[in-house]
Amino acid sequence: MIKEKIKQKKGITLISVIVSIILLLILSTIVIYSSRSSNNVSPYNNMKADINLLEDKILIYYNKYNEIPTTRRTIQINNAITYSEIDLSKLENITLRYGQEYGGVDTLLIDTSDVYVVNGNLEVYYLKGAELDNVKYYEN
Repeated sequence: MIKEKIKQKKGITLISVIVSIILLLILSTIVIYSSRSSNNVSPYNNMKADINLLEDKILIYYNKYNEIPTTRRTIQINNAITYSEIDLSKLENITLRYGQEYGGVDTLLIDTSDVYVVNGNLEVYYLKGAELDNVKYYEN
């Protein structure tokens, strides 16, 4: 009788263990790959958030003082369009997630490409840009 019960109970087969391990490997690969791709998107999203914040703050400043908050430094791109460096010291509650915290006329910039600039239409651009999928983005 005991021998019959032992024969009736079947344990986990080697095949089911191998299938379970393969499924776990596939799932862990998917999780690792998706976390890597989200790390690549993070700088781009931070740049977009900074540009949105700066555009909103510049619009508020412009409506209040009827001028764009810029320094005396201008940057010309492709010998056609002139942009002005944003003076962050004139804007309230600014914390950038991407790029350097800079501002003020007397601020010494070591890397002049690491600045946000604005044009006459209140459009903000980040000169250094952020790369996503081998494409460089400078604006929102």
